[in-house]
Amino acid sequence: MTGSETGEWTIFYRRLDEPTVWKTLRYKRSDGVLVSAKTFDEVYKFNRFKEAFEFAKELITEDPPTYDASVKRVCKGRGESFYLSGN
Repeated sequence: MTGSETGEWTIFYRRLDEPTVWKTLRYKRSDGVLVSAKTFDEVYKFNRFKEAFEFAKELITEDPPTYDASVKRVCKGRGESFYLSGN
């Protein structure tokens, strides 16, 4: 899994046991736990939508499932902030 400074796609995810708490992907630890980003520079960015989609598909189809995920376009806001837009 390789990120890019110029990428524009990211993973918007939630744990299935926390249905109202959505987060943006920072990185995936070696034990499979996803870590969330707080600033634009921390967001894990994919160059291609297809790469992000494949990663999200792996998260959704795990057995047993732990996460729900979707692919969103990440945009830079003011300062260190960011926002996600639908595709």
